[in-house]
Amino acid sequence: MAYCALPNTTREQKRKDYENDPGNVRETWENLRNSIIGIGRGYFGNDFPATEIKDQLHDIWDELIHAAKITPAASAEHDRLVLLVIEARELGIFTQNKEDRAAASASTSPSQIRDEVVLPNGQRLWIDLPYLTQEVTDSWTKESMGFTRAERESVAVWTAKLCAAGVCSDDLSRCALWLFKQALETDRQLIEDDGQGDSKGDKEDTCPTIQDLLPACLAWLKYSNIKLVRLSQANYTGIHSSDGGHDDTTMPGNLAVKAGVTQVGFSVQRWLFWRQRFKDLYRSEVPSVVKLAKSCFDASIFSGMDVGISIPGEKIYLTRLFEALDKEMEAREFKECVDAEDIDIDMDWDQE
Repeated sequence: MAYCALPNTTREQKRKDYENDPGNVRETWENLRNSIIGIGRGYFGNDFPATEIKDQLHDIWDELIHAAKITPAASAEHDRLVLLVIEARELGIFTQNKEDRAAASASTSPSQIRDEVVLPNGQRLWIDLPYLTQEVTDSWTKESMGFTRAERESVAVWTAKLCAAGVCSDDLSRCALWLFKQALETDRQLIEDDGQGDSKGDKEDTCPTIQDLLPACLAWLKYSNIKLVRLSQANYTGIHSSDGGHDDTTMPGNLAVKAGVTQVGFSVQRWLFWRQRFKDLYRSEVPSVVKLAKSCFDASIFSGMDVGISIPGEKIYLTRLFEALDKEMEAREFKECVDAEDIDIDMDWDQE
C-alpha cells in the first residue's frame, strides 16, 4: 500500500477527510497505524526520500490529535491511541535507504555520513517521534481555545496519559503549564449558572470561561498528577527558545505573579498556587465550578505523598482528614464504614 503525499493540499483541506465519527474509533486507529507503517514501507522502497517524511509526519500527528479530540473523555480508546504512539516509537531508529545514503556520500566526507534517518529538526525516525510534541503543543496553544469543552477535555485526557507514561519528552508538559496558566493564573470570566453548566455544543468563538477550562485541568490531574508534581519538585522549565529565552507558555500568569510566583516553568510554589486557586474557586458558590474545583483539589492534594515527595500541607491534611473520620466513626458508634464523602471537608486543613 502506497502512502501518497499531497504537498499542495492545505491543513484545513486535509482535515475535511478525517474520520469524524467517534463510533468508528477502531477504523480510525487502523488507518493511522497503516499510515505510520506506510512511511517506512515507502521510504525503504525508495518511493520518497527522507525530505518528504516531514510533511507526512505533521499530517499523521494532526490526524491523531483529531482522533483524540472526537473520542469521549471517559473512553478507553484513548489508551489505544497512546499505545499507537508507543508502537511508532518502538519502530526504532531507521537507517538511510540507498538513495539518501548515496546523496550523503556525494556531499559529505565518510566521517560525516550518518546512517540514521534524521529529520530537519534533528530528531530521529522513529525513536524520537519527530514533530509530535510540536504538533500537540501547537494544538493546545494555538487551537484549543476554539475547541468545545468536551473536545478540550478529551485532548487533555490523551495528552496527560502520554505525558504520564513518558512516551514523549518532558517538554510535552508545557501543554499542562499553558492550560493551568490560562485557567488559574489569568483573569478570566466566571459565569453564574444553575449547576448544570453550559454544554457548548458549538465551537467556542469567544474567550472560554473558567468552567470551560476546568474539566481539562481535572483530566491532567487525574491522569498525570504524579508527573506534574515531580516536574514541580525538579523546577523543570522546559526547552529554551532559539534565542536562549523561555517560551511564553512557561511564564507565570498575572495572578500567579501577584501571589509571588515568579519562577519560570514548574515549581512547588506554583503547584501550591494552583491548589490555592482550586480552594478559591470552590468558595465561588457557582455550582458547576464548585464541583470541578473540589475534584481538582482532591486529585492534587496527595500527589507528592504518593511518590515520597514532600509537598507542604499534604501530611497535615491527611492527619486532619483521619481525625475527622475517627470522630465521625465515633459519632456513629463504630457501626458502619465512613469515607471522605461522608464528612465535611475543610480544604484549609493543608495549612500548617
